Amino acid sequence: MRPAREALIYLCLLPSAVYSGSNSRVVALENRVEELVAQLNAIRNGATQHAPTSSSTDGLTPSTGDLTIPDDPELLDPDSEGYHGREPPTTSVLEGLPDIVDRGFLSISEAENLVSRFKSRFVWTFPFVVLDPSQTVADLRKEEPLLFLAVIAATIASAHPIRKLLADEIMQHVTSRIVASSERNLGLVRALLVLCAWYRYPAQKGNVQLVLLITMCATMVHDLGLHRLKAELTTDQQRALLGTYLVSSSLPRVMNRPSGMANSKKIEECCNNMAASTEYPSDRYIRPIILTQSFINTIDVNFGELGEIAYEESLVRIMLGAKLREFESLKVTLENDLSKCPNPLTSIHICNMHFIDIAIRSMSLGDEHACYQNRHAAVPSSAFEAFKVSAYRSSLLWHLIRYTKALIQTYIEIPDAELPQITVFTLTQICASLVILPRSVSFLLKLIVAKQSPHHGGRTWPVRGETLDEARAVVEEADFLNLVVRLYERLRVLIVGLTAQEMGLDVAGTLCCHMNVLASWYAPRVQAILGVDLVDKYPLTSITPHPDAVVNGTNTANTANSGNSTTASIPPLVDQSTERTGATYLQQGYPGAYTGAEDGLNLFSDEMWASVLDSFTNFV
Repeated sequence: MRPAREALIYLCLLPSAVYSGSNSRVVALENRVEELVAQLNAIRNGATQHAPTSSSTDGLTPSTGDLTIPDDPELLDPDSEGYHGREPPTTSVLEGLPDIVDRGFLSISEAENLVSRFKSRFVWTFPFVVLDPSQTVADLRKEEPLLFLAVIAATIASAHPIRKLLADEIMQHVTSRIVASSERNLGLVRALLVLCAWYRYPAQKGNVQLVLLITMCATMVHDLGLHRLKAELTTDQQRALLGTYLVSSSLPRVMNRPSGMANSKKIEECCNNMAASTEYPSDRYIRPIILTQSFINTIDVNFGELGEIAYEESLVRIMLGAKLREFESLKVTLENDLSKCPNPLTSIHICNMHFIDIAIRSMSLGDEHACYQNRHAAVPSSAFEAFKVSAYRSSLLWHLIRYTKALIQTYIEIPDAELPQITVFTLTQICASLVILPRSVSFLLKLIVAKQSPHHGGRTWPVRGETLDEARAVVEEADFLNLVVRLYERLRVLIVGLTAQEMGLDVAGTLCCHMNVLASWYAPRVQAILGVDLVDKYPLTSITPHPDAVVNGTNTANTANSGNSTTASIPPLVDQSTERTGATYLQQGYPGAYTGAEDGLNLFSDEMWASVLDSFTNFV
């Protein structure tokens, strides 16, 4: 508006001789200036106006016709500072379109039952998204359509016929609203949290889609400003912020991704607010869950900052001692908080406690797997080599075997009715335990063999006498294969009615598949170290459907997802034999497998074992 005013002042200051006899032109200019001023006022006020048509008597100003100001309240304010475009929309571009209920794929009664189940059962294991008891299904579908779909996806049976359709519908909302239209609102954050917490379908190598959803969630929380220290947040916003912190901070340990959100004073403030909240009974669980995850994060950060010096035994003892003392203090706080909860989640809490014990001692796994991956790196220090063969490391590995076994057993004891409510983050703990347990056994057996014959490079094959008895004690304590069989039976509750190919697209189904593959190589790994077959029979061969069918189904599904059968496939199972000796055991079907090694020293080497562990890529 300033240029228009200056033009008018300039015209007023001109000598009369300049425009004497040209009154018509002056009038036309004045009218034009008035039009511009009116248009700028209309833009500022966000109003719709039609500027009058000015007639030019001498061609000085061409006729512009009716100038229409768009009816948009978000038009540019010329006096505003830092304007960089329009605000992202807060309403859905899909609003008004029929959903799965309108189109007859899901009945209203079934939808009501599933939503009711979520309100009464699922909220206890992930209390960061709560549906008001008075909110009807019709209200939820209208007000938060993506959250409605997420709730249905979390509670619906794995073999339900609309599962794929439901996943496609969810992705349509994600791509159209969040990606294409940049829509941002609290309802979308809540929906993304539910999708992340109970992610089941489709299973993808590396969990690409799950990681993407978690990243979207963390990004949207920042876009909405929920993380700002001075922000005044509602209880729903505080739950969403804390839930996002939980899911994103789980990325480094269980999914090998950068952390999406760090702890902050705002997180602590909201955490304490939720501890005092009386709005919903499930709010009491939020603080214990957040404190547990925050402590796990500090373990990873503290150990990660040390680098190679972390493997000096004296420093390891100091660090572990400090963390164990902190953990004892944390357990007192958690037990006090959980005592105030109306429905204590005993099994989940115990799993979390075991996982912390595992995390504290997991630095003892600075091992051949890492050395295999970085075999061209600098030579390990003498302190690292000394720690690898120390008695203290052996004690840590024994603890790892016991705690990983205890975590898996705790999950096995969860009642059938509660298994569908378990979040994907509990499944990640199980996956980590399934890898850490056989790795710990492998390291302990190698240490035992090294003690028997230190002058022969730590390898006397096969082992005998007291060394064999000590090795047998390790294998029996782990009881890995029987544990896997029992876990498989529990996971079958989540995959009832699925075909082999459908199991390859289900998170629990792929977990069963990878678990079977890992278990099938456990016996040859033990035999490769000891030269003695201490694992007599592979128990999973009696389970139906046969693991080979599951592997084929997973490979087919992964090929369809990735379009590359070479990178997506997993190794087929071993052709097991009841009599396995180092000289005659044939490892069939695995790339680079040794066949009939005469001395047995190369049978299932460290590199091959590392490759098998790498194939267990569902979560870890």
